[in-house]
Amino acid sequence: MAVDGLKLEKWEDAFQHPVASVRGTEKQLRVALQEKKEGLRALVGESYRDLLKTAERIIEMNDSIQRVEFHLSQASKQCNYGTLQKKAANAVTMKENEDNKDRKNRVTAAELAVLSNCPVAISRTLSRDKAPLVAAKLYILARLLRRSVSEKIKSPFITSLERQLSNLRVTILRDLEHELCRLDADSSKILQCLGAYSLITSSSASDTFMYFQNLRLNAVVSLLRQDTVSAETILEAIRLVNENLRLSTQLFPRRLSDTLTTLKIKPIFQEPAIHDILELNMAVHGNWISESIRKYTPWLKTDDLSNDGCKAEISSKLGTTLRAIFDGLEKAVKVVNQVESLVQIRYNILAASRGVMGRTSDLNSEDLNQSLNKIREIVNTRIREVLNGDIGGIGVLGSELSTLVANGTTKKREPASWSSMLSSFENAKGGRNLKAMVRAVNHSDKSGLRAIRLRHAKWVSNIANNYIHIKKMAEEKDWDPDNDDDDDEIDAPESLKEMNNKDTESLLSTYSEGLLEGYRLLETNLSTLVDGMRQTDEEAESTLPIENSCIALRFITVIRNTSLQYANTTIIDLSWFGKDATSRLYEFLAKGVAKKALRGFGKDLSRRKWTSDVSFDSLWEGSPKLPVQPSPLVFKFLRALVQSMNDIGADVWSRDAADTLKRNVAKSIWEELEASLVSAEKQTNGVSGLSIDTKETKNDESKDEGEGVKGEDANGEDAKSEDAKGEDAKGDKEADPSPPINPLKREQVLQTYFDTTYLDNAFRTARRRDVGGDEKNKESTIVLSWEFVERTREKISIETDERERMSRSAEDYWRRTSLIFGVLDI
Repeated sequence: MAVDGLKLEKWEDAFQHPVASVRGTEKQLRVALQEKKEGLRALVGESYRDLLKTAERIIEMNDSIQRVEFHLSQASKQCNYGTLQKKAANAVTMKENEDNKDRKNRVTAAELAVLSNCPVAISRTLSRDKAPLVAAKLYILARLLRRSVSEKIKSPFITSLERQLSNLRVTILRDLEHELCRLDADSSKILQCLGAYSLITSSSASDTFMYFQNLRLNAVVSLLRQDTVSAETILEAIRLVNENLRLSTQLFPRRLSDTLTTLKIKPIFQEPAIHDILELNMAVHGNWISESIRKYTPWLKTDDLSNDGCKAEISSKLGTTLRAIFDGLEKAVKVVNQVESLVQIRYNILAASRGVMGRTSDLNSEDLNQSLNKIREIVNTRIREVLNGDIGGIGVLGSELSTLVANGTTKKREPASWSSMLSSFENAKGGRNLKAMVRAVNHSDKSGLRAIRLRHAKWVSNIANNYIHIKKMAEEKDWDPDNDDDDDEIDAPESLKEMNNKDTESLLSTYSEGLLEGYRLLETNLSTLVDGMRQTDEEAESTLPIENSCIALRFITVIRNTSLQYANTTIIDLSWFGKDATSRLYEFLAKGVAKKALRGFGKDLSRRKWTSDVSFDSLWEGSPKLPVQPSPLVFKFLRALVQSMNDIGADVWSRDAADTLKRNVAKSIWEELEASLVSAEKQTNGVSGLSIDTKETKNDESKDEGEGVKGEDANGEDAKSEDAKGEDAKGDKEADPSPPINPLKREQVLQTYFDTTYLDNAFRTARRRDVGGDEKNKESTIVLSWEFVERTREKISIETDERERMSRSAEDYWRRTSLIFGVLDI
């Protein structure tokens, strides 16, 4: 078996086999050699050109190897430290030169990209993040970028960006002003705004402090220069001043200097907040920003502001501000016409002013020292003006009364006493209609006084409310230190309680004096009106003077009864009001009311025949028989008098009015009675043997003989009324042709004495009733029975026991009949 020659490793291994195998291997090798030769010839014939190229490449490689060997040999010769260092430096220089060709363009592009996005970033920072200091830093960065880009590029786009940055500067400063003028801004926010202002304007610490003070002053002045200045505006202005003082004390000069120093420590470009703004894309553009911009650090002067300088400037600005506040306060309170509102304004302003006025020890300012007193003076002066204006409203009552009296009353009067009509009102809605009617009767509203009464009630209510509000000033709370954040720095010279007590006492004193002066002026006008009535009283024949007197009396009653009270205590005693006018009005009223009744009484008395018998002597009682009831003319006279009194209204007839009427009527009755006696004597004897003027003699004799005569307050009742014509008929009988010895008949004298005693009881005044005793000497009221006895003593004498019996009967009869003449028995 032949051996595979291709697998033999050595030629000696072929001879290790048999010869046959060796020959077979030889043959095999020769065949394989022949095939290889033929393949080689075919290959060389097909790739001859490739073979030539390969040979050339081999030659080139040989040349290259020779050159490398040459260079290596040269390098080995020149391989030392100095040469290598020089070559390395040359290599770096070459690299930089290659890089600088593209970096200029990339820096310009990066700066332009950041600059174009800065306006948007600044706007969003101001509106969304409310970070003025970051916005200011962005503005400074944009300004640096704009300067750098404008040196490299001249383009309208750069000009547009410059305009945007200029507008943004105005916007930032406006936002800073708004933030610095806010009342609720904290100190850290204020410091950021002041740092932003210093960055934008390159201001020093003193310039920044002045800017803040001027800004706060202008904010206060602009508030007070509005067309309408209200109390709320003043309070806001005072709060601004308070906040300014608080911030000035806390921030200047140390904290402001620290803030500005912080801005100088590191470059603006290193601010983390700037790198966090997505619009700037600093992760991409930051590395290409110029080194000068990246390392820019602002330089701010921080050591030019001292503590004394701050206090001096604050004091100066505060004085100007306070004067503006005082002027504004005067304008604000001038339009307020309510005492309650003024008192509340006063308290609010004083409470708000504590922060300002409590720093007098820190700030040397005259305006500051007097500010509390000035505020009190302004508000208290306005309160006095309002009070005087309200007090002056009482003068309108006098004018309305004068108009009412001048025009007369044409309205129908309500019934003067209880009427059966009043019992027929329905009681629905709480008896509203009945109450209105009773009120109208009680206040005589139909006489035209309703409007005056309601106006006076409203005026009194307003005056009382003013008094209450002023009184409440003393009850207001004192300073509340729990609500003061900086209580330790406040040293108010006087407590609010002390100021309130002083002002309350002063205002109430002025108020009381003003009210008294107003009432005195009203009383003077009323006296002038009564004097005018007096001039027309004699000329007028109508009932108008009586009605006017009633109106004036009711007006005085309204004033007296509607007193000013506080806590059930009378503020002003008005018992003195209208005393002089009232007495004169009572005289007018008594004269006018009794005129008709006295005229009828005089006519009836003139028809009496003193020499005839009494037509109703059958009604006499006792032994001897004496009168026990008054004559019809007396009863008729009293009924007419009471009817006249009721016609003008029972509310007019007070005790004093009734007493004045009684005195005047008693005097007039005696004049009529004495005239009748004189006439009877003249008719009988032809001469007047009796003297009319006997007053002095009567006063002396009354001390001895007047003990049994009693003067009592009176009204009469209708006894059995008989026809007066019967009495007249008796008196008209033919007289004896021969003149009688006595012109008076005893029965007529006795009946007249009973009538006068009865009238004495009816006309007994309240003073005589209270005092008692000798009536004739107690008052100027005429005692008719006594005067009659004295007048007829010489003609017909009445025994003492007869006088006593008739006096007791007349008093008893008056007691039983006085209710008929109720208005007379007041």
